[in-house]
Amino acid sequence: MIEGLTLEEVRKELENLVALAQSGERPRPTRINPADHPMAGWEWVIEQRTVGRRRTKPTWWVRSVDDPDTSGAVYVSSPDCMAPGEDFGAMFPVDARRLGLALIAAADRAEHVHAGVPRLEDRRG
Repeated sequence: MIEGLTLEEVRKELENLVALAQSGERPRPTRINPADHPMAGWEWVIEQRTVGRRRTKPTWWVRSVDDPDTSGAVYVSSPDCMAPGEDFGAMFPVDARRLGLALIAAADRAEHVHAGVPRLEDRRG
């Protein structure tokens, strides 16, 4: 029931629902880098919500490039890189898919554990 919730609780629930909806289908790229860009192609920028009192938002950059010589990889720059947004590591697409699915599975389990709602998968050996 919504009557007993605080505004903060409603906002948090809406954020969680939006995040869940966004993981249900492939997101559109944040930008498409033009042909004269060093890594022309599609780019997704993900700003993490911060925990604590960080000054900057940890940001992830994920790219697929148009250059035929390097287009067979997914390029990722994490907030922990020496130069975030400029320093990219390459992953084979199959490994990027496995990582993405593992993140979705871990997020699903973390939400269930946090909510105290057991899942059938948690009971399997």
